[in-house]
Amino acid sequence: MNYTELVDIVIKENRTVLDKVDTKELDVLIEEIGKAKTIQLYAMGRMQLSVRGFAMRLKHMGFDTYIVYDTTTPRIGEGDLLLGICAVTNVELNVIKCAKDAGAKIGLLTAHPENEHGQLADFTVRVPGQIFGGELEVPSVQPMASLLEQSMFLFTDIVTMMLIERYKVDIKEMHYRHTNLEGIPHKFA
Repeated sequence: MNYTELVDIVIKENRTVLDKVDTKELDVLIEEIGKAKTIQLYAMGRMQLSVRGFAMRLKHMGFDTYIVYDTTTPRIGEGDLLLGICAVTNVELNVIKCAKDAGAKIGLLTAHPENEHGQLADFTVRVPGQIFGGELEVPSVQPMASLLEQSMFLFTDIVTMMLIERYKVDIKEMHYRHTNLEGIPHKFA
């Protein structure tokens, strides 16, 4: 396949995944983010790229947000929200169990809400991109979990826009919360 053909396929695959997200599950996610004292996000491998991008936007919107295992992440407990992205490994299962034992609410954005991780969660959003190639997943020509990783990044950017609208977040405030250590002149920030 040539470049143009692959672009068409990859965009179509992502569209198919995003179209399959249940908006009722999405509404719960938006509500729970708004109620949380702190939001802690966890993912592994390439999926963590989506998590870090989403955490950055949550911070820009004014949500008290952290990445699990970062050195500045506080203890988690009652009133807090753990958001697990993907949630299929034993490592993620341990993080979920620890957060649940601490009294935190658990939300998962995953292709497999039916697994043990999903059973422990308070809510899930099924984002059915290929990870293992199972029948509940949108199949992909891309290797491994690339489709789920891409879809999750797009999905969390869409969630960001929904949060902005729902909680009437001021975009100028978001710019103000962005780091000022990049050397961008103030007139652009």
